[in-house]
Amino acid sequence: MNTPYAKRVAEKFREAQNYLKTNGFSRSTKHLLEDIENTAER
Repeated sequence: MNTPYAKRVAEKFREAQNYLKTNGFSRSTKHLLEDIENTAER
């Protein structure tokens, strides 16, 4: 699907991924709770 909407959604998804990587979130769901707790402490 190559609609403008699909392109915007894909771009937002990439932005969200980059944000999470930049802020130290792990890709593993095993560490997700720890990531959330660490972020809440900041």
